[in-house]
Amino acid sequence: MIKQALVLLLIPLLVLYGSCKCDRPPKVSHIRLELPVYRMEQELFSLEKTTSGNEVEKLAARYGDFFWFYFEEFGIHPTTPGWSDSVLRYATDTLLQSLFDSVQLRFADFSAYQHDLRRMMQYFRYYFPESLTPAIVTLINGPGRAAFTYGDTLLCINLDDYLGPASRFYRHQDIPNYLLRRFRPEYVLPNAAHVWATQLFPYSPYGRRLLDAMIANGKILYLKSKVLPQLPDSLITGFRQADLDWCRRNEPLIWKFFLDRDLLYEQDILEYFKYVTDGPNTSGMPPEAPGNVGTWVGWRIVTEYMKKNASVTLSQLMHETDAQKILDGASYKPR
Repeated sequence: MIKQALVLLLIPLLVLYGSCKCDRPPKVSHIRLELPVYRMEQELFSLEKTTSGNEVEKLAARYGDFFWFYFEEFGIHPTTPGWSDSVLRYATDTLLQSLFDSVQLRFADFSAYQHDLRRMMQYFRYYFPESLTPAIVTLINGPGRAAFTYGDTLLCINLDDYLGPASRFYRHQDIPNYLLRRFRPEYVLPNAAHVWATQLFPYSPYGRRLLDAMIANGKILYLKSKVLPQLPDSLITGFRQADLDWCRRNEPLIWKFFLDRDLLYEQDILEYFKYVTDGPNTSGMPPEAPGNVGTWVGWRIVTEYMKKNASVTLSQLMHETDAQKILDGASYKPR
């Protein structure tokens, strides 16, 4: 029975996305761990209108508290009269069945993803030996929540967030293009790594400075590059390759932008949040500048810090909360 759990985002066949990494990744094949995968969407949407209430109750017992968490937004609770009938109506809804069929076309066989997710978790265990390894739950939950954690042992992957930007199921969802372009299978792994990393190392921006947010986000991207060493930077960061190229060409000007406006120590979250969150572009910069450019700078600072401080482990980096120390230790002066 699945009880409390952590929920994360996932990514597919990694063989297609090799990239040159300067550091040889450590060997992790000797690290033994189990990574069970529960296909909740297959079990749920295989129910039929004639399915007995007893079978629905067995499904609810199998997923435990997470089952009720899933159905909470639909007003279905264990004390709701006739709740099993409500679950059956949901599972046999015509539109949801059509969505399930589209998900199955891409993800009926999840074994390749499971293999890659297991390797990712081996890297997590290598760098953070005391960390838990979650179970994976795949589901259909409506686009916009690609991965999430539930409790501290479940990683949930919302498969209907990976059908490709042209999917008809997204046409009336009002999803901006800068986000929609990442609604594709190759983001299963990066999303999963991001959610699990932020589960292990949570950060609250309130009462903090822009520099703190830049470094916190940069540390997460750096961690992702270590647990997914086979992926290119575009998938690790979520930026298009063209955006990464623009940022690298204009790195000194980007840094000057933040310094000239005294933004690094800005504490008004409404003022600085636009530099460290997704968007079509970055306010005040040329139209070619991607959104979230502050996070990109944070990633560059963290990368320089780790290059110049070879004795610092990844665990020590992730537990370091002094953003100024990392900035100073990076001697970050792009030219």
